[in-house]
Amino acid sequence: MRRTLAASLGTAVALAGLASFAPAGHAADGGGKDGRIHIVRPGHSIQKAVDRARPGDVIRLKAGAYEGGVLVRKPLTIVGEGDRTVLHPGRKDHCAKAGAAGMGICVVGHRKHLVRDVSILNLTVRGFKETGVYGLYTDRLTVEHVLAARNGEYGITEFHSTRGRFVRNRAVDNAADAGLYVGDIENAHGTVVAYNHASGNALGLLVRHARHVYAWGNDLVGNCTGAALVNDDQKGGQGDTKLWRNRIWKNNRSCAQHEDVPPLGGTGVLVFGGDHNTIERNAVLDNRGTLPYSGGIVLFPSPKGQPARHNLIKQNLVKGNAPFDLVDRSGSRTNRFIDNKCRTSNPRGLC
Repeated sequence: MRRTLAASLGTAVALAGLASFAPAGHAADGGGKDGRIHIVRPGHSIQKAVDRARPGDVIRLKAGAYEGGVLVRKPLTIVGEGDRTVLHPGRKDHCAKAGAAGMGICVVGHRKHLVRDVSILNLTVRGFKETGVYGLYTDRLTVEHVLAARNGEYGITEFHSTRGRFVRNRAVDNAADAGLYVGDIENAHGTVVAYNHASGNALGLLVRHARHVYAWGNDLVGNCTGAALVNDDQKGGQGDTKLWRNRIWKNNRSCAQHEDVPPLGGTGVLVFGGDHNTIERNAVLDNRGTLPYSGGIVLFPSPKGQPARHNLIKQNLVKGNAPFDLVDRSGSRTNRFIDNKCRTSNPRGLC
């Protein structure tokens, strides 16, 4: 779970990680399109409402503070009242029984039995040891208008999952790993990451060992690395992902090495051994660092030397980055750089 970038640092290759007024916690029959609405008020248990709910029900959280560690294993919607609904660590972590201790909300299925159609909407998950919202073996997990802040590892994630939808969230100061994460799935079947804001994380967006992910309209600012597409040399690699129309700027924090994540800092977009990715029409500005993989849009081989190949970098605005706006140290001549607006590149001639 914590493994983000597997890397070895060397001289040649430095990267070679609605409501009825039912009593609190009771259900209001007929309130939801597909089932009942359960109202939960501060001081009451979200987990009890989840356990009591039937597939398709809605758990509606009123404004206030709640204990997290909520385990979901059936189709449900959990919806709060925005920043006024806050989940924090509590006395009992129900996610631990699913092998996912330290999560704010965990949606956990099995390899042969995915949890489908769970939505987490309009709330805050803050201060958890591991991850704010965690999906494992899910299909059509929707996380929207969620603030994931100051969690120990990740903000919002899905592992081994398909057709996710992460939209209009804020992932802030999830210091050790990524604000937004999609990974460990050969085909994510079009998981969408759109219109999110990620800042203060080690990585704003991380797509690792996953294919067919689409990310657009995101603001990735003030992280150590803005976005990373990572092949960690597991079977299937990483690729077929599209990043377009994102604002990726001033990702200039410095992150020390964390477990197998190497030091990070000053990188806009890092393609680390991935293939057949498209990076198009992004604004990648003022990402400045001193590491060998610092810069605007940077292509490197994977840890075991798998080249980053057949990637398309097209019509991006890439300026003010250091040491270079565009870097191709991919180990392949198959990458295409077309009509990018930039000033500096390594090797020369990419602009």
